Amino acid sequence: MERDMCKGCGLCVAMCPVKMLRLSREVNSMGYNYAEVKPGEEDRCIACRICEMYCPDLAIWIEEV
Repeated sequence: MERDMCKGCGLCVAMCPVKMLRLSREVNSMGYNYAEVKPGEEDRCIACRICEMYCPDLAIWIEEV
């Protein structure tokens, strides 16, 4: 996830099937509340890549480990 590319549209948050994303309380360098993983929710990702598909700014991606 690239915080400074995110414009805080919330599409990834709305589309996440496991609801592990949220908009941060802090702002990025552009002044937007960026998308982030909820604390302690990192392991809930099912790697569906829906967040990637809906992000208009290509600010979020899934890295498989």
